[in-house]
Amino acid sequence: MRHQHLQIERHEIRVFDAVIQAGSFSRAAERLNVSQSAVSQAMGNLEHKLGTTLITRGRQGDLTEAGRRLHTYARTVLQEEQEALDDIALIRTGALSTLNLATNSMVNRYFARSLMLEFCDENPLTRLKLDVVPSKEIIYGVDDGRWELGFGPFQRGMPGHFNTRVYFHEQRVLAVHRNHPLYKDLMSDPRANLAQTTLLTSYLDDAGQRQDRGRLRSRFSAVWEISNLELRLALAEAGKGVTYLSDRLVDDANGMVAIPGIEAANIPRDVGLYYNRHVPLSKGAQRFIAICDRHFEHA
Repeated sequence: MRHQHLQIERHEIRVFDAVIQAGSFSRAAERLNVSQSAVSQAMGNLEHKLGTTLITRGRQGDLTEAGRRLHTYARTVLQEEQEALDDIALIRTGALSTLNLATNSMVNRYFARSLMLEFCDENPLTRLKLDVVPSKEIIYGVDDGRWELGFGPFQRGMPGHFNTRVYFHEQRVLAVHRNHPLYKDLMSDPRANLAQTTLLTSYLDDAGQRQDRGRLRSRFSAVWEISNLELRLALAEAGKGVTYLSDRLVDDANGMVAIPGIEAANIPRDVGLYYNRHVPLSKGAQRFIAICDRHFEHA
């Protein structure tokens, strides 16, 4: 049966735990710097509220079954409180923070290892959450608070309340593997042959979120949404479809070739960090930005 209106106060938990730790009401009073009568009254009120005895009188180290259960709860609460206070003290001095970051596949492949190793070396106490997700999903996620920082290509129509830091540029190209059964046709006359081809893409956004309606992908026979870059490349190598890639990836992916003659499939983009300017940055985020600034200044 649930006691919906019953609530144990924090000072009651503290007094109860002190009695158990000290072994008597008098020593608990000394530990808490209060009178023994105050400890006795707090214990009496707590037992009255719970409707049961917690400590066997005359043998104050002995807990009843209800007392043992409450003591387990009390230790958990007080330990979590102490951990929170310790963390806050470290945060206040700048020793502890959290970095909540999302990157796209290209950034993860070429830059994440060196950036994160440097960050972890300099900030061993920082809590870290790193996700590798499609570029457009990062933008939506930073906007709704899932990630504090996004690192990837900027999209057309970035939210006006974002701060952005450009680190380098890329070309996003539509590419096909030489193993594709329509490879020669796509290279000679892509406009006539896209309708017979599957598009392998990382993310399908909701139609209501799009800034432009005339998507090139509407020209394909099918669209497969595959967030994992390596699997997309494997399917492309097997001739299952074409895919958008950074020009950096096209150069490194053996057998992938940019399809020529389609203006909308060759898109220049800035790549870098972005975040919501209305949300104060954590110490971890500030330090990661500083590392990226140093890294790409000398890149």
